[in-house]
Amino acid sequence: MTATTDTPTRPVHEAACGRRIRERMLGQSGTADAETGAVPFTLLDAIAVQIAEHCGHRPLKCRRLASGWTVAQAVSELHGLVSAQQLRPVGVTERSWKDWEAGVLPVSETQDLLCRLFATSPMALGFAHDYSPAAPPAATYSTRILGLAPDQHWLTGGFTDVAAPNSFGPNQSSMLVIGHEQVPLGYRMPQSRRFPTLEELPDSRQQFAAVPSGSESRADTVASVVRLGESDLHRRQFLAASSAAALSALSLPDPDSITRRTAAADAGAAVTVGLGEVTAVRHMTTMLGDAASELGGGHARHLAVRYLTQDVRPWLEGSYTQATGRELFATVAQLIHLAGWMAQDEGNQGMAQEYFKESYQMAREAGHAELAATALRGLAVQCIDLNYRAAGVRISEECVRLARHLDEPRAIAYYNATLANAAATDGDRRTAAKALAASQTAIERAPSVPGESWAAHYSPGRWAHESGMVLARLGDLDAAEEHLHLALDIHGVDRKRTRAMVLADLGQVRLRRDDIDGAVTVWNEFLDCTVGIRSMKVNDALNDMRARLDLDRLHGVLGIAELKERADTL
Repeated sequence: MTATTDTPTRPVHEAACGRRIRERMLGQSGTADAETGAVPFTLLDAIAVQIAEHCGHRPLKCRRLASGWTVAQAVSELHGLVSAQQLRPVGVTERSWKDWEAGVLPVSETQDLLCRLFATSPMALGFAHDYSPAAPPAATYSTRILGLAPDQHWLTGGFTDVAAPNSFGPNQSSMLVIGHEQVPLGYRMPQSRRFPTLEELPDSRQQFAAVPSGSESRADTVASVVRLGESDLHRRQFLAASSAAALSALSLPDPDSITRRTAAADAGAAVTVGLGEVTAVRHMTTMLGDAASELGGGHARHLAVRYLTQDVRPWLEGSYTQATGRELFATVAQLIHLAGWMAQDEGNQGMAQEYFKESYQMAREAGHAELAATALRGLAVQCIDLNYRAAGVRISEECVRLARHLDEPRAIAYYNATLANAAATDGDRRTAAKALAASQTAIERAPSVPGESWAAHYSPGRWAHESGMVLARLGDLDAAEEHLHLALDIHGVDRKRTRAMVLADLGQVRLRRDDIDGAVTVWNEFLDCTVGIRSMKVNDALNDMRARLDLDRLHGVLGIAELKERADTL
């Protein structure tokens, strides 16, 4: 189901009231460009704030009214932005825009586009919250806009002097600089803005001090994981995933960290860790993973992160032997990977990327090749989803290389299918076919009863789903539908969320084969499966289906109107 924002509790004025505020403030400021009519970002920000304070509208509507757009004009501007910056086309309509202004949260990709369109942050549009302490009185803005200097601009949450060294072109993202680190932000910022320096956020410096990339020296892995988990709990920053950050995970970790940690452990440490604690983490990870697989990553992610930072942290920082330490690191790597998968399924790609990188680091330090390869697979799948094609292929190849000596057929099938998917996305048919064949050979010799492997969940049904979509990308729609049929009816995928995704994909394949009746049938089943699931991927599949139902060739087709009506109620 699509989440909604909080409903306003105070009276809401008509849109005409917001338009009058805009006209009055434009007349008072006199700063609009005489030739183009363009309004400075300073003024647009201030107008939006005034409309919010006076009229009670939600932030997105305030931004639209401040820009002087009708809903139709806003939709047109958004599509114009997508075209101008050569971004992936989106199926945004006036109906969906009105839903967002009514409180329905758009999917993460659309949130990013809206932030680009209005040149602002997710917090300013009501898509995220800022939990950092309020700025000191001397550093906040007045709501009065007249008399501001040219280098001072309104920024919600309020820091004063504003100047940016960067300019932005198509497909570029801003970079938040904290200390010596650059954290990419997934939305476009105007040239006249910057973010606060580290000195302006004294309570946040520990959150980002240990997130280096590339070959730079890392802080201790345990401290890095804990800081990442704590920053996730506080949700202070909007992180965007990048191909460069994903590739940086391939730098080799320190293989001797556990040896040094156990050698330097204080004999009088408060917590002594044994196999009982390792077993507890393993069992909890399994339980949380089962819940997420059934109902989506949004249901239990906060539980996984709190368990990591509050319960597991004392054990990671405790005293243990080298053998126990390796078992502990391997098990915690699974928990961290699960947190990353949950974040990705919830639509938080940047946070997911950081978790996958930390899982890879911890698994390599534990000397566990399969867990390290699985963490890389998470990064590779993310690159595929975000269309970082070269990075997806490179990381998938490393994933397969890491697993080359494993005696676990399901794991081999898992990683080769990912490489096939990455290569197919990149248009490399030869590599895709070779990897897909290797994946099929491995899954066919996998034992019927899953073992204790972390990849044991990769069943023949899941393989059939993934390979079906690889075949669809390669243009073999007959074989693709056959594999998706195997996933649903022969192997019987066993999780509600997984079944929903297979049904959504099968509808897409049938539509491409011009089997409209078949597509309508499975899409109705898909809608039945979405009830109770909190997954951004399922939401994205729902929006993809809704966009396809508006195709010209489907207008007036029997069953389409009823399906659209069902989809619109979700």
